Amino acid sequence: MPLSVLFLQGPASPFFRELSSALRSRGHRTIRVNFCGGDLVYGGRVANRTSYYGSLEHLPEWYQILLERESPTDIVLFGDCRPIHAPIHAIAEERQLRVHVFEEGYVRPNWVTLERGGVNGRSGLSRDPEFLLASSRLIPPAPASKGTGYNLRERAWHDICYRLANGLCSWRYGNYRSHRPHNGLTEYAALSSRFACKSRFEREATRLTDQLLGSGKPYFLFPLQLNTDSQITHHSPFRNVPNAIEAVIESFARHAPEDCMLVVKNHPLDTGIWKYEHVVERIAQKYGVGSRIVFLNGGHLPTLLTHAKGVVVINSTVGLSALHHGRPLVTLGRAIYGIPGLTWQDSIDSFWTGASDPDIQLYQVFLNYILHETQINGDFYTRTGIEMAVAGAVQRLEAAEHA
Repeated sequence: MPLSVLFLQGPASPFFRELSSALRSRGHRTIRVNFCGGDLVYGGRVANRTSYYGSLEHLPEWYQILLERESPTDIVLFGDCRPIHAPIHAIAEERQLRVHVFEEGYVRPNWVTLERGGVNGRSGLSRDPEFLLASSRLIPPAPASKGTGYNLRERAWHDICYRLANGLCSWRYGNYRSHRPHNGLTEYAALSSRFACKSRFEREATRLTDQLLGSGKPYFLFPLQLNTDSQITHHSPFRNVPNAIEAVIESFARHAPEDCMLVVKNHPLDTGIWKYEHVVERIAQKYGVGSRIVFLNGGHLPTLLTHAKGVVVINSTVGLSALHHGRPLVTLGRAIYGIPGLTWQDSIDSFWTGASDPDIQLYQVFLNYILHETQINGDFYTRTGIEMAVAGAVQRLEAAEHA
């Protein structure tokens, strides 16, 4: 039976356009909704498309009318927590429509996420270790991924084009508000400044890492996430990343052994709008642990994970890397891998002295499970990666019809 797929907002790339085209070539029907100029430009000139020009307040009513008129069988979107997507979940559930959510890969690189219903904190993946172990016989081993050629240059190019289209069409979509809190000029000015300092940041991170490893002092690693990530704003107890930094450093100061260090590593895609080195320094001084905190604006993550006494994350994908390295791990937010046997189940206060290694067998079973259930080899930004992701997504969407 042919699908009728409603496309809401996708990533800043041609991916949704190519996926829609591939579905139509196989006899399915697609409907495209544009919310902004970037959607309009990247959506392509398809016959069945519409635009929403209204406010968020009236969007639920508009969705009801749209679904009544178009009668889709499936809805696809990128980022289930975006304000323009938030109302669709309850409406779709009421109408018993399948919602498929795309997101960056749980496993990186070379994977994208496609999950039914929601991702991350909204994910329907099992967190029951007994279920995972019992079902492991039915789950094939994790396949090796093929490289996609992903690079930040192409991703940045699409993002710039998308934002320029938003600006040029702002007269048409005057009510649209991006889920990102800063405009493109602000973000790219900050990113340019960080990029200019990248070599210096990496040299300093290498020096500090060598110094730390040479000292023989045990250390815990706390990798930061992006302040605008929905994992922070929707799936954690923190208002923002600085709020999380304070909670971790306060706990470290009060409960970690005095011979231990804490390494705070910045996210590689951080814009630099928040000067985290100053935030960390101020909070460390406040709790009297300035000499025990190391801040890195770069650095080799595998090396840092290999030697860490333990890893603290909110719900970052680095958590899976930590498990891969067999490192004790505590999560402070809702994470798909926050499972007994994989992560510390008590408070962060007790983690500093009680941290235990993860069950590697359970980790491998969980990795096979999420790869089989939610991951597609590909990316959203390069020609090769998009072709791979489209092929996998078409197969997954058609299979959902018979599930």
